[in-house]
Amino acid sequence: MKILLIGLGRFGSAIARKLLQHGHQILAIESDPSVVEKFLKTTQEDILESNRLRICVGDATSLLVWEYLDLSEFDLIISSLRGGSFNKTVCEIVRDIYKNWDIPIVVLAFDKTYERYFSNYNCKVFLLPEIAASFVEGLTLKNISKPIGIGLGINEILEAVVSPKSPYTKVSINPSRLRHWRLGLIYRGDSIILPRRKITLRAGDRVVILGDDPRVVLEVAKAMALGEPQFPLSFGENLIAALRRDELHYLKEFYYLWKHLRVKNVVLFTDERNKQNLKRHVEDKNFLNSLILEGWKGYKTILDKTLQTQYSAGLISVPYRRVGFFFHNINLKSLFKQETPFLIPKLSFPYKRILVSLNCENPQGMVEQVFELFQLVKGEQLTFLVVVLPEVLLPKKERLKVEKTLKLIEDYAKLYGLRQKVKILKEEGNPKRKTLKFLKEHDLLVVGYMPRSIGFFEPYAPYILAKSSQKSVIGIPTERAEE
Repeated sequence: MKILLIGLGRFGSAIARKLLQHGHQILAIESDPSVVEKFLKTTQEDILESNRLRICVGDATSLLVWEYLDLSEFDLIISSLRGGSFNKTVCEIVRDIYKNWDIPIVVLAFDKTYERYFSNYNCKVFLLPEIAASFVEGLTLKNISKPIGIGLGINEILEAVVSPKSPYTKVSINPSRLRHWRLGLIYRGDSIILPRRKITLRAGDRVVILGDDPRVVLEVAKAMALGEPQFPLSFGENLIAALRRDELHYLKEFYYLWKHLRVKNVVLFTDERNKQNLKRHVEDKNFLNSLILEGWKGYKTILDKTLQTQYSAGLISVPYRRVGFFFHNINLKSLFKQETPFLIPKLSFPYKRILVSLNCENPQGMVEQVFELFQLVKGEQLTFLVVVLPEVLLPKKERLKVEKTLKLIEDYAKLYGLRQKVKILKEEGNPKRKTLKFLKEHDLLVVGYMPRSIGFFEPYAPYILAKSSQKSVIGIPTERAEE
């Protein structure tokens, strides 16, 4: 490649040497003869003798210099002049005076003063302080790399090296089920994989992660590279809730979740518009500052998918209480249509003892999220309960599913070093009675479900348990189980 390099200062000279080492041809323009002399003295002789370097001593902002150049012979222009106005002049000469819009121009800048002008001239700008900052940030995030010169540079694109401790090495990822982030490419040895179907990552894989929510992308990268729990950030970063003025005592439970889970803000739809009046429920100023108050629009507001996307919902919540003799404030079945986890608060926090019901279509699909939740709330006991038919009546397919799920739980407990805190129960009988019996000794019930409509008379176990529970309930959506 033939390259026109403007400036042989500290950065220009380093770029010139690197390009020459890779076999490129360079014409360098430098106005200071002493800088040229220093460059020649500090550059290896074999590079200088390669006949791939020409140097013009002159002012690149002067048209007299450009009259001796044939721009058509160059494939790229790099301007590394220290002053932003000088780089701007170079762009004006190429684009406005010589009307050449085909040749790419790269500008090395120290600030954003002329960024808009460079954009108008179709120039690629590299801000050197940001490059240095990105490098330092990369050192603080072990096994996570932030690309330079791609995208907006706000962590919407990251590369992570998968750790053996990452939960993503134990479960398959379905690209079609991800929200706010995607798998770009997977580098596995010498192979390049473009994920289209379900895939399980391996330790050592280099994964390109991208998404429309930079905070979610960063947390997913951490979960891959560091094995850090991230619930509910794989769904979104905020908790969205709807509370009437007489229900604001549930803010205490939201505050508890905000402190322990990966929740950035609580978006509250309420008829209470004064934050000062909320202090009698929660006094933490940081929490009150993170609280986003929206006007009351009804309990069903949180079920709006457009609104969930707008506010990056990772968890939605609404109290479930009786209104009158026959009715409740919300149709509980509507929560089981959601692709976002939900919380039914009953003020049974802190969640020291968590009971997980495995009576759902795909219990394996929520195991990872449950272990993340348990670690984040610093739980003391995690109990998994599956209630089945008597052994002689249990179909072989169902028995194999249960065995596979219990094996996965044991693997996760071993992976996270939680075997002493994890308890697995397999009971025979009625799922509702057995689960509610064990729930008396626990603080939180977790149910998994596959988002869908529930029939009027359908005995759907997760719904029945959530409806009957006297403790707080978290519902985690799963995908359809593999046959």
